[in-house]
Amino acid sequence: MKRIAWPAMTLLFIVVVFIGCARRKAEEPLEAVRVQLGWTHQAQWAGFYSADQNGFYTEEGISIKLLPRPAPRFDTIGIVVDGGADFGTHNGVGMINARSQGRPVVTIAAIYRRNPLVFMTLLESGITKPQDFPGRTIRALNPRGNGVVFRAMMNRLGLDPDSVIQVDAGYDMAPFYAREVDIWPGFLTDEVLSARENGYDVNVILPGYYGVHLYGMTIFTTEERIRENPELVERFLRATLRGYRWAIDNPSEAAMLALKYDPELDIEHEKAFMQASILLIHTGEDQIGWMEADVWEETHNILLEQGLLEGPLDVDKVYTTEFLQNIYGNN
Repeated sequence: MKRIAWPAMTLLFIVVVFIGCARRKAEEPLEAVRVQLGWTHQAQWAGFYSADQNGFYTEEGISIKLLPRPAPRFDTIGIVVDGGADFGTHNGVGMINARSQGRPVVTIAAIYRRNPLVFMTLLESGITKPQDFPGRTIRALNPRGNGVVFRAMMNRLGLDPDSVIQVDAGYDMAPFYAREVDIWPGFLTDEVLSARENGYDVNVILPGYYGVHLYGMTIFTTEERIRENPELVERFLRATLRGYRWAIDNPSEAAMLALKYDPELDIEHEKAFMQASILLIHTGEDQIGWMEADVWEETHNILLEQGLLEGPLDVDKVYTTEFLQNIYGNN
């Protein structure tokens, strides 16, 4: 009887163990993760959709559930803090506001590295820059939301924010089209597109052009989740960033995925939405999702200047680049 050489037996053992481990891993149940989105289903969440539909979450051992925002004033941060969701999305201003209120949330990535908030006027109005705003009307602003950006822009230019008359006009853009409101705050990715789709030529005033750079949509979780399950946080973020990379490379296909979550969406509008999002997400600086300390510092200082914080915060606790660094390394 021939003996099997020890090296061969060792190799055979390793192969058997490897196959067994792979089979056990494949049989492990997926870890359920809930994400509270900041609005209803739309192409803004294309990276989440892409990661879900292309199996990126599954490859990371995750079963994802995407929760649309049920109402405009729904507390998306509170639902994560209270355990109703594992991750959430919100803008940079909202994250600093939350920390100032003692909420233990931490931003792990900035998806919209350029803020989509703009101020829109009808082309025929002749209002083309903030210097034209005094004495005009604007849809009522949220003092802790779009009002922060508006005041920061006006202050940078030495203009009085209160010289512009706020009008309670709701979300329907009919008053804007009817010339009852001169200036409409909205998103480059949404309201601007809607106005043009409805046949209106508009001027778009970009706060970033006047030196106001605040993060738009970010992804956050709680301090507790980071402390107790950092490995899950990293797996979730890696799959999501991969999803946004795929969405940028395949914008039309990514936009169409939104219909799987809401079949009533207008596909052409979602395609335009996704196309308008690309330069906000992938700015050509660093990597998708990356965050810079100076942007967070600027946001913090603006809120402090506007009297929206009781005192200075430790900005380093608002966000972490730990998981981005683990995912991207030195690239």
